[in-house]
Amino acid sequence: MNIVVLSPSGKTFVRPDTTWERDNEDFYVPEFISRISASRVLYVRVCKPGRSVGEKFAERYYDSFGYGALLYPEDLIDGSPEGFACASCLDHSSFLSGELSPKEKLDPGLRERVCRAIAEVTRFCYIRIGDLIAIETSPREALCSREDGSFHYTEGSCDFKIIF
Repeated sequence: MNIVVLSPSGKTFVRPDTTWERDNEDFYVPEFISRISASRVLYVRVCKPGRSVGEKFAERYYDSFGYGALLYPEDLIDGSPEGFACASCLDHSSFLSGELSPKEKLDPGLRERVCRAIAEVTRFCYIRIGDLIAIETSPREALCSREDGSFHYTEGSCDFKIIF
């Protein structure tokens, strides 16, 4: 299971399943990280495998949706591709709760956005049953730093502490 991410700028990248935090457990920041940022996401669960999915057929490839947040350790994002890749692999940094709603409850504008996202990400990678596609709905925003001590994040179904 992978978490395929579509950034606000339209770039596709994949986070490993070790980053998935389903239970909103507190996030303990490793000692080598001093600053955390986050982006909000709308995510969908893939129910049918596919590659190069056309936008008009994308509705068939997901069955439910939810909202969450992706955390990024800013110390690792140094402007290099490797830095961003490292930042995207930090364990338990993808807060995508298990609380999913049927896709029928998604409003029409967001359904269109999801279909466009599925078409876009499947240009680059094969999606499998159980994968999650996370569409970043906002750019990364600074959240907290080691000097702050801890930070309580609450947004939608996300409710957890970031503890330095």
